[in-house]
Amino acid sequence: MAASRKRVQKPRPGRLRVAVCIDTRDGPGRERLLGVYEYAVQRNWNLLLVRQDDAAGIERVIEMKVDGAILFDRSRHFHRQLRKHGVFCVETSARNLELDDAAVFVDDAAVGTVAAQHLESLGLEHFAYCGPDATHPPSVRRAASFAARLREKRFTVDTFAGVSATGDSQLSELSAWLRGLPKPTGILAFDDKIAERILAACRWAGLAVPEEIALVGAGNDELICELVEPGLSSVCIPTREIGRLAAEAIDAHYQGRAVPAQRSLPPTEVVIRASSERLLVADPKVVAAIELIRARAHCPFGTDQIVDTIGIPRRTLERRFLASTGRTIHDFIIEFRLALAKQLLRRTHNTISEVARQSGYAALSAFTRMFVERVGCHPDAYRKRSHAL
Repeated sequence: MAASRKRVQKPRPGRLRVAVCIDTRDGPGRERLLGVYEYAVQRNWNLLLVRQDDAAGIERVIEMKVDGAILFDRSRHFHRQLRKHGVFCVETSARNLELDDAAVFVDDAAVGTVAAQHLESLGLEHFAYCGPDATHPPSVRRAASFAARLREKRFTVDTFAGVSATGDSQLSELSAWLRGLPKPTGILAFDDKIAERILAACRWAGLAVPEEIALVGAGNDELICELVEPGLSSVCIPTREIGRLAAEAIDAHYQGRAVPAQRSLPPTEVVIRASSERLLVADPKVVAAIELIRARAHCPFGTDQIVDTIGIPRRTLERRFLASTGRTIHDFIIEFRLALAKQLLRRTHNTISEVARQSGYAALSAFTRMFVERVGCHPDAYRKRSHAL
């Protein structure tokens, strides 16, 4: 954490007026806004949402005579103009750190590292990074740490820089780059929007995901990650907590407390979905067993029921399953059920008992014990942490 900055500010009477200068059309913006809102509503602040990143947006903030501004993905000119007019600014990414009074952001180097670790665990030898150009510091940091981790182990790492998250103009260029990569390759995209573009380019290029291209995004925007085909693996970033801490920085400033100049938070986990779930299984009996596990994960069943359905001796199926996947049938069932449970904990308000039942556990105690053993925390703690993201 960087040294604290303390600028004497006399609190204004009445409610604090805070401009939230965030484009809320996608998950990272919405989650930051939600973190700010949850903090502000408890303190009766007056929040003013400014989506524009232009002269009209700047003029609006200045005219509102706000006490502070929380920014995400705004231009350098936007930052400079607010500071020029004495607005206390808190950034929520690592793009314009030198232009703000304070900043709260994800550790971009750690994002690159955890993505590299996950893709490396798939047994791949070729990797690539895809993101904005060199004028985007967070992308530069993610790319550098991703490549450094993998090149240490003598793996090859390619890069496609300057990709846009919108429009079709780059799809042919991106498709050509993807076709030219050695196969299979594991790719980290700067964020989920760019990862979605890579999925589209893979379809254009006729490339199979995850068999030829294993793909991981960043941000875990569940509306993107769950609805694209195949489902998108993504590095989970504590976005909502970043918004909350940004609001806390403005609060501390107006209470006369020192505010950390920079505060970085680590990513929490890689949420694994089909885009990087590389199970290249040729054995038809093992494929049938995996499909059965996926279809019945929400029901109480075990290895015996799978063996009865597949129709070969238990030891034979267990031996062939282990040889094909590197895991026992029992471990595969547990992993799949816990992945389902984590999704339910993140996305629903179901009770822990309901989550246990919907994840195939007849007994709450057995579910809780296995969750703590494999995930490292109680299901309640996982839910609270996820809802703070």
